[in-house]
Amino acid sequence: MNAFSTTPESEHDAFGFPVSSRGVIVLCLLISLAGIGNHDLWTPDEPREAALSLNMSRTGDWLIPRLAGEPFVEKPPLFYIVASFFLSIAGQGMGNTAALRLTSALWGLGTLGMTYLIARRLWNAQVGILAMLVLAVMPGFVHVTHWILVDNALMFFVTAAFWCLTEAYVAQRLGFLALAGACAGGAFLSKGLIGPVMIALGGIGLLVPWIRRYGWVRLLSFRSLALHALALILLAGLAGSWVLALRRYGGPELWQEWFWNNHVGRFTGQATQLGHRGWVGYYLGVLPLYLLPWLVAWLVGLGGAMRRLWRREPMGMAWSLLLCWGLGGLTLLTFASTKREIYLAMLLPAFALMVAPVLREPVSAWIRGSMKIWIGLILVVMALMIVAPVFGVRLGMPVVERRLYSVLALVLAGIAAAAFYRRGMLGLRSWWLITALAYISVLSILCPLVDRVKSYGPAFRDLARQISAVPDVRVAAWEFDETTRAGFYYYCDLVFSPVSNTIEIQSILAGEHPRFNGILTLARRFPPPEVSLPAWQVAGEARMGPKRRLQWIAGNPAGARPAPTIEATP
Repeated sequence: MNAFSTTPESEHDAFGFPVSSRGVIVLCLLISLAGIGNHDLWTPDEPREAALSLNMSRTGDWLIPRLAGEPFVEKPPLFYIVASFFLSIAGQGMGNTAALRLTSALWGLGTLGMTYLIARRLWNAQVGILAMLVLAVMPGFVHVTHWILVDNALMFFVTAAFWCLTEAYVAQRLGFLALAGACAGGAFLSKGLIGPVMIALGGIGLLVPWIRRYGWVRLLSFRSLALHALALILLAGLAGSWVLALRRYGGPELWQEWFWNNHVGRFTGQATQLGHRGWVGYYLGVLPLYLLPWLVAWLVGLGGAMRRLWRREPMGMAWSLLLCWGLGGLTLLTFASTKREIYLAMLLPAFALMVAPVLREPVSAWIRGSMKIWIGLILVVMALMIVAPVFGVRLGMPVVERRLYSVLALVLAGIAAAAFYRRGMLGLRSWWLITALAYISVLSILCPLVDRVKSYGPAFRDLARQISAVPDVRVAAWEFDETTRAGFYYYCDLVFSPVSNTIEIQSILAGEHPRFNGILTLARRFPPPEVSLPAWQVAGEARMGPKRRLQWIAGNPAGARPAPTIEATP
């Protein structure tokens, strides 16, 4: 029995309390925008992605992404093109970092909208509201959409493509196939082949039931074949235009780096230098955390679908799509050699769509119990947010700022407590309101505190000032990682030429190099192992968090080496 009832102003949730669609949209906006401008770039990804976007906005080269001036073709350029546009129109007003995170937030909001449209087509508008509600407070979704990541664009285009396919196959509006092809092209231009492959995998879940229902005659009709062909042409045109341009203007070496190393190599495990390798069960530990607080509800919905599949009962196009998209995609990611939690982003809308119809019906005691536990944890977290700014004393946070954060946390906790005592923990509206307020509180208050430790920007600026204060300094880079290259470019507009071997290092330290008289490096990478070097000294240093140090190394004519504790940092 459907537990919803509808009124002109509101929709009622499975626990009998109204869920306002306007309220859901407002809170989704607040969650998405909270915290996007109150902290610096965070590793491991944001410095690199921000520097790539900034370089593109400055150069206008939309073909080849460049990291500190050097080609960097791990991914196609669409995300960076859009991000560079936001930098140009909003960077001066709200700051470059906030403008870049706004890009990610908008991709996330677009994904919420596409998720609503899919659920509305597969079930109804009420389930669409629930699907938005579920996705908006998934920790994985909040994490990814508050990070400067190309996975946000990929997630949007994959979800948008599935909406187009549901319109085509469920609603019999085959004209949407062309738009699906264009979205698949956007997915390719966001992160390469993985997007179209994921769309094709999930599309099987719609195409096969469609053929079973209407037969091969409809598929093989002239109109159907023409529209399917048009979709493929649009996909090939969008993807091929960039690939061919990269091959022609970037040269075969860049094409080799992009295609074989960053696509084929990542999946087969041949590109070991790219890192992010994980064992086959990697996602078993990550997925539950990304699905909270809906894990139990997701397992209930998935269990029901698997039972129907085991009994060979009709699945319907909805669950056929979701199983191919969600579980099929999870299987694909599992067997890829490189694994990261953010790769799950394009599957999260499918998991949210699995949960939404479960909440539409009277829920089980297991789901109610999990919601009670979640609300208890959330209330504890909100209470901790009130006192969290106190710890800013040790981090150098001004007194006024600490007080403002404490007052903000107190206000949000008060609203949450009022909702809790008014409706109780079993009302879905109050439950979701409290959860949304908790996210807003954490993003608004905890991020600035963590930033005091995690921000690398001050270190880059500090070392750049130390170098610029000394006349005639000409420094080179030794074994910079992506973060260091990106940080100097993004924060200081500096690009340092690299030295490629220890012979050059010896020449620099001995004062014999024709171009350089100093070296910039990470402390843990200097000196090179098992190499005899001339006398040298640490002329400048800047700490980046608790574990990383940037060092400016100079020759030491006096012949005195620095202390071993500085010379060899783990």
